[in-house]
Amino acid sequence: MNEEIVEEIESKNEIKTVTIDDKSLTTWLIFLIAEKKYAVRSSDVVEIISDLSVYHIPFMPKYIEGILNRRGEPFTVVNPNSIFDDDPNAPPPDKSLFMIFKRDDDQLSLHISDILLFTKIEDSELKLIPDATEESFFLGTVAYEGEEIPVLNPNAFEVLIRKDCGNV
Repeated sequence: MNEEIVEEIESKNEIKTVTIDDKSLTTWLIFLIAEKKYAVRSSDVVEIISDLSVYHIPFMPKYIEGILNRRGEPFTVVNPNSIFDDDPNAPPPDKSLFMIFKRDDDQLSLHISDILLFTKIEDSELKLIPDATEESFFLGTVAYEGEEIPVLNPNAFEVLIRKDCGNV
């Protein structure tokens, strides 16, 4: 009896297939450097820390502010203002806020002004620069709320340091 009811229901109902568009999403960190917005993949960042002392190292390029001590580990602090503004004497951001990058072979931090938000953005919103290399500071832009926000390439900072300071 139950089998007949099930067969009758199945014969009367049309099988509807619902497909859900699986859109790839990436979590981005949007932040400020000197009042300009930038983005990095959140997976490239280990931690954001504040209020640490930066110890100056003599004879380094001007964009290297020095070294900070994170739980006994030294991290190179880069002042992106002196790179992006084409002014080697550009001051670092006012706040002591440091973005620690996830690196296998180096310990690198970027001195930033502020954190705006973490957000998920569809991968289709990322517009890559076609001829970007590992030395390019920008990979492209990501669209967020009608703005095109430059996407930083963390590898470029390490490449620049290795080029200017040698392969130490």
